[in-house]
Amino acid sequence: MKKLLLILPIFIFAFNIKQEYLSQNYENVCKYGILHFQKHNENFLSLIGYACIKSDNLFYLPAIINNLKYTKEGRKNSIYFATLLLEKKLLSSYILDNTNISYFRFPLLDHPISIVITNIINKNYKKENNTLIIKYKNKTYKVYGNKHSSKVFIDIYQNNMLQQSHWYR
Repeated sequence: MKKLLLILPIFIFAFNIKQEYLSQNYENVCKYGILHFQKHNENFLSLIGYACIKSDNLFYLPAIINNLKYTKEGRKNSIYFATLLLEKKLLSSYILDNTNISYFRFPLLDHPISIVITNIINKNYKKENNTLIIKYKNKTYKVYGNKHSSKVFIDIYQNNMLQQSHWYR
């Protein structure tokens, strides 16, 4: 009977996290999951990692990356998370410090940072004042930085209407 009592709370906890994720409460899943990730398996860690990415909390990814190492799927997710984290760092360095990043090559991932970095490396952008304008598929990405706050902003427009806004430090 004691085994059943121990399994039930874990099942309820996993169900709630899954429900929060499916309800697109990514920031809640990310922050709560980071506090409790050591108690769970790689599927749970991957869910937390994706929630952190969807909520623009990429600074939590190193804790997740270092613990995704026991399964093939976990290692794949770790590579995905590490690639996005590196691309974020390169984007900040490029925008804030004008660092040359043209010699880097990455796979094109389904994230605004990856889309922006790939287009910067391939020189598929134009510059207006201190803003990069990137046209990709049917969207326009406007990328700019603020050195005082060390932030980089990505605004995504479709049909001249702001669809998404992201910022990274």
